[in-house]
Amino acid sequence: MNLFIVILSIAFLQVWGAANPLHKDNWFAVWADWCEALVKGNSTFAFICAVLLPFFSIVAVQGFLLWFSPWLLLPLGMLVLLYSFGRGEFADIVSEYTKACYIEDWPSALERARRLGVDVDNLADNDWPTLHKHVLDEAGYRGFERMFAILFWCFSFGPAVAFLYRLNFLYSHNLRPDNPQAEKLLWVLEWPAVRLLGLSFALTGNFVGCFQRWKECFFCARRTTVAVLSPLILGALLVDDSMTQTDEVTRKELNLLTSLYTRTLWLWLAAAAVLIIVV
Repeated sequence: MNLFIVILSIAFLQVWGAANPLHKDNWFAVWADWCEALVKGNSTFAFICAVLLPFFSIVAVQGFLLWFSPWLLLPLGMLVLLYSFGRGEFADIVSEYTKACYIEDWPSALERARRLGVDVDNLADNDWPTLHKHVLDEAGYRGFERMFAILFWCFSFGPAVAFLYRLNFLYSHNLRPDNPQAEKLLWVLEWPAVRLLGLSFALTGNFVGCFQRWKECFFCARRTTVAVLSPLILGALLVDDSMTQTDEVTRKELNLLTSLYTRTLWLWLAAAAVLIIVV
């Protein structure tokens, strides 16, 4: 069932693009404010109320529908999964950024970097290597959180856990970025997903370069998701640690990043289909 939900949801994404009509998050912002007011500013209970209660509500609705027919879970799962996918543009912004870099249009490159969520306020003018590094890190993470973290939890435990990941991501990144409970839970939810993605990069990119870095970070319990993901991307794209991060090198990385994620998505879908048939 989860595979059908994923395939149909991705088909809808191809039609909608960045204009996903289900990506309306005002309700969650209002709900989070109400929860914080209810518990009188206690950050732990506010987080539990804001993130976990909607998750358990979806689980309860799933159980209720399952009592009538398993097929009722298909439309609900699609709605939940489509809401859970990442927000905004990605591939188009990366493409526009690389074009701006090619003509060395610094203001245009900064504008695209801001749209990706990169903090560019403290960058020196025309500091291209630093900007490239920030953009590559952010673009890599955006590709992960938009699609692969969601698919990992959907395939593992169903759309409800993917929904939990998205709510936690919105809470920790957009609403309460200083909440330690949200940050810890997000790191836990991303820990297995980013490592499976890294192993997938070894199969869809350069195996030797990526797998070596994957082994170094697999058991690490201190690195952030970006600190794990970025070296894996560089390894998959065959960028050696000793290679200077020139403008040309980083443009090539960014141009190839979208293709790497597309190949890896096909790998995940094919692997999920095979596992379902075998099991």
